[in-house]
Amino acid sequence: MREFLIILLVIAVLVGLTAFRYRKQIFAIYQFWSALRSIQAKNARSQMSEHAGDETGPLVNCAKCGAWTAEGKAIRLGTRTFYCSAACMEKAATAV
Repeated sequence: MREFLIILLVIAVLVGLTAFRYRKQIFAIYQFWSALRSIQAKNARSQMSEHAGDETGPLVNCAKCGAWTAEGKAIRLGTRTFYCSAACMEKAATAV
């Protein structure tokens, strides 16, 4: 057991000396990794904001049920006719 601890200590010292010797390179790799993570986080936030942008904006009134829906989320038929869902649009088509 004592030999194992000595070998483990020698390996730890070698790893420590190697890390000390290449600390600048290790720090550069760490900064590069952090930059990649921040870019990924910004990309995810921008995709979420783009998706949320579809559900915001001026509200329009559904021609069938009268529900108010965001213009980006509503189904447009022509220039002034909006439906809140495909089911409302189908109901309006069968009612005629």
